[in-house]
Amino acid sequence: MPIIKPTANTAPVFYPQTDYTIVKYLDLTKYISLLQRQALFFCRLDKLEDHFEGTTGRANTDVMIKWYKHMRDKKFFQVDMPDEEITETVKQGIEFQKKLKSINCVNCWNKKDDESVALWKIYSDFSKGIMIRSSISRLVNSLENSTEEIHLSEVRYLDYDKEVIPPGNTVAPIFHKQTAYSYEDEVRLIHEVSQSGWIHDWSKEEIQEGIFININISELIDEIIISPFSPKWFLKLVEDLSQKYGFNKPIKKSKLSLIE
Repeated sequence: MPIIKPTANTAPVFYPQTDYTIVKYLDLTKYISLLQRQALFFCRLDKLEDHFEGTTGRANTDVMIKWYKHMRDKKFFQVDMPDEEITETVKQGIEFQKKLKSINCVNCWNKKDDESVALWKIYSDFSKGIMIRSSISRLVNSLENSTEEIHLSEVRYLDYDKEVIPPGNTVAPIFHKQTAYSYEDEVRLIHEVSQSGWIHDWSKEEIQEGIFININISELIDEIIISPFSPKWFLKLVEDLSQKYGFNKPIKKSKLSLIE
């Protein structure tokens, strides 16, 4: 199915309100995979670097403990809940969040209309990297014929020690991240894999780190940019590989490059 557009009955994501440029940084191996499979890779949340992915922080924990104590004091519960039981209940909620991480997968893009030296270095290879330039509309259209349920959201960055992720749904932690990652200015696709009892048997999957979802690659990609310090032969290699798989979009050298 196409990407889900938010309504009053869907997850309260931060769906992009305008069409704008997005980019994705890849190494050569991931680019070849994209060409061969005609699919985007969605990585499991529990396999990402940031261990806070998909979970809430200290501020949320404090709020939940205060809420339970307030409800206890108002005699809302049928039995009394000592402080220790309240703390344990909140901890169980946090453990449930961690469990959900293994069944939620994301594909990440950067909300940029220009190159970033930092992102070149972090997510690809300064000498043999590739940047895909696309847009929100292209991304949405490229998944028009997808059979999977996919959400699209901008990421909001918070100080997890001081700011609270909106409670009440299991998706909110997936489109929030620590302020330390705000340089990414991320937009992400979110897909929850089929599950039974909030568990997915990843041993049956081709790749246990995530899943591939088919896309229309020609619709997705506007142009390809080659990393700043890449040699001339690397540009030729990317051109040849792209032609081999029938992909004929513009391929350019980085404007940060000194190679003519």
